[in-house]
Amino acid sequence: MHEPSLTTESSRQHFFDRLTRKSALLIALCSSPFFFLFAYFGDLGKGRAAAICAFAIITAVWYFWDLRRHVWFWFTVAIVVGFHVPAVLFVPWTDTKYPGVVLLPFALLDYGVVYGCIKLAEKVMSRGDAAGSAS
Repeated sequence: MHEPSLTTESSRQHFFDRLTRKSALLIALCSSPFFFLFAYFGDLGKGRAAAICAFAIITAVWYFWDLRRHVWFWFTVAIVVGFHVPAVLFVPWTDTKYPGVVLLPFALLDYGVVYGCIKLAEKVMSRGDAAGSAS
């Protein structure tokens, strides 16, 4: 018998209905300490990059929050964070003051990469669960 998916897509379809100004502000408040940490040490460019990466990761984790009980989900998030840390620390980010509109495509691209990694892990794990139950 075919095993049901790990999550229901219908519960995720309403994600953007739940994405209110209040929740976006909460995510921004959770990612802002990264900016202030780097700003304290005098590197505003890295602070901005770290805050954008944190915002993208937190938003993607919130989207897939129904998978939080799976160890592979947190393992995937740890790998994604592990790739973001060197990107923030070792890429020379400029201190130029860009308006948010200029940075938005980069934030959306980062969100898409994080989303894709978690979605790929979900598909691989659901395929493994379906194959294991068919045996």
